[in-house]
Amino acid sequence: MNKQAIIHVDNTEGIIDFAKFLSDLGWSILSANRTEELLKKAKIPVTREQALVETNLYLNDTSGLIQKIMASKFHDGPESSPSERGDIGIICMNVLPSIHSINSEKKLKAVTRPFNFFISTILRNAFLNYDNILILSDPADYKEAMIQLRTNSIDNDFRIYLAAKALNLVSAYDGGIASSILMNASRKDEFMNYLTYPFEKQYTLKSGENSHQNSCLYRFPGETGTVGALQKQYGKELSYSSIADISFAWEQISMLSANLKNQFSVKSTNADGYHFVTQFTPLTGTVFTIAVKHKSILGASLSTNILDSVKKTYTYDTENILDVTLASSAVVDEDAAKEIIKCGFLAVVAPGFTPKAKEIFSNQKTTHLLQLSRINVSDYDMELINGGLLFQSKDNVLFENWAVKTKTRPGQALTDQMAFGTLLTMGSRSFSAVLLKDNSITGISQACKTPLRAVDAALSETQYYKKHNPEQFNDGILADVLVCDSAISLCDSVRQLADSGLKAIIQPGGLANDNEFIDFCNEHNISMIFTGMSHIS
Repeated sequence: MNKQAIIHVDNTEGIIDFAKFLSDLGWSILSANRTEELLKKAKIPVTREQALVETNLYLNDTSGLIQKIMASKFHDGPESSPSERGDIGIICMNVLPSIHSINSEKKLKAVTRPFNFFISTILRNAFLNYDNILILSDPADYKEAMIQLRTNSIDNDFRIYLAAKALNLVSAYDGGIASSILMNASRKDEFMNYLTYPFEKQYTLKSGENSHQNSCLYRFPGETGTVGALQKQYGKELSYSSIADISFAWEQISMLSANLKNQFSVKSTNADGYHFVTQFTPLTGTVFTIAVKHKSILGASLSTNILDSVKKTYTYDTENILDVTLASSAVVDEDAAKEIIKCGFLAVVAPGFTPKAKEIFSNQKTTHLLQLSRINVSDYDMELINGGLLFQSKDNVLFENWAVKTKTRPGQALTDQMAFGTLLTMGSRSFSAVLLKDNSITGISQACKTPLRAVDAALSETQYYKKHNPEQFNDGILADVLVCDSAISLCDSVRQLADSGLKAIIQPGGLANDNEFIDFCNEHNISMIFTGMSHIS
């Protein structure tokens, strides 16, 4: 009896054991290319199938194999095996879906090389004959397949399940190629008719946002983004909320690096119409630290060393706000680790940890250490809604123009703080406002009902922080800079901030009463910048 199985895989996990199992049961194995070499190296008998050879340019070979697959029959009976004609009873094939950089016809041809193209074609056709062929495209199913094959009791529901998974894999592969072409740099503004990014299941999480919810992590193919670069160091299994916070925190660090690490400038105009260029100080060598919970920024700081940056990030109620994620752009050393463990963070994210730092954290069983070193800024935002999905290009441009509306132009320190603050508002849910002093948040508000309420809330946060940390305000100044993601008008909170040493305000501008606000700033020697850009999120 000639029982034939096709084995041809990109993902070789578990394939040696499965192929040996089939061989021991008397199955003839058909393969080619790297899979054939792998099986032969493992001393498993294998026959070359010409239709699967990478250099096969003759469609009749593939057509003949597909015809054989479509004609294969599975006969019920004591042995429940393929007929003696040599029908194919098992197809074990997979591909690795991916997103490619395609900017030429040559690269397109490389992506759709015959090896993968023929696999997806064979799997698609095998789906139509699922009741006669066991289609295995996921190594996770090998164990159950071996149990059912050994007992000659292949369940029909299992066949349907496997066939659907194979079709799912084919759609992901095809979707990856289509997305690579349709979402290239020259067509990004057009968007695809069908969103077909092949997100890959990574693993099931401990819980959803609440303990009674189930959740799973999917990864964008390749090694891009936070998920692709995430390397777990210490700590128990992560939850939905903790991974969301880790990703959000690292995205803010990536945004800062992408926008301000190197020399950055923006075209500017003085109040008298004079044109100039505003230069921002490159942040090379500066440490950015941020504290996050439920994708809300609690504290953030820029400093020349990690210890100082960590200390200046604690501008929130560290005793009562628990399960916070801390992320830093610098390697965590021993001194920083000693400071960090005082607050009992849920997760600490950094490019690395020194051996001494790891030793200190090893006693914190509830703290996750995660190493992220790759700086990635996504191109798009998306949000699931009831019955659909919203998709937009990412808001990752700090400024396009600066208009200095007051007689006083901000100095370099204030200019740099305004850039830092703008980045923080871009990562905050609107309406938001940020108050900064010495490159550290003294007050931040998020998800307020109006822009003016956001200013009120940021001031309230600063006053709370001052009450519990008076030494930070010995000079009487509550904040150097006020940053708003939306246009604001003059209000009591601004007047109070002006009386407490405020030096600069940056906002989109464009309201009917802007002149009143500008006059006030001139009277109080406050620099006012209009960007003409809101950062609603």
